[in-house]
Amino acid sequence: MFLTDILFNSPRLRFSRAQQKAVLSWAKELGAEVPAYSNLRKTQDTLTEELGDPTQHKVTDQGSPWYLNDIGQSIAKVRCLLIAFVSFFE
Repeated sequence: MFLTDILFNSPRLRFSRAQQKAVLSWAKELGAEVPAYSNLRKTQDTLTEELGDPTQHKVTDQGSPWYLNDIGQSIAKVRCLLIAFVSFFE
């Protein structure tokens, strides 16, 4: 589930809900163990609620939106995510 989460939340690859479901279905047809889409979303929501979202929304003086991630905070959150995933499957 961890790798699936990383793939679907990559900042360079944007997947629609339909595309995410298609990728999961395709992987399942190839024999991979994949989470159900609803379970994936539920786990993502739970982890975001528990750990927070490291992305900070900012707006320039001209009104243009941009987003900032604190690298140190992101690394700490990834460590917490790994621990949470391991404990989730124990």
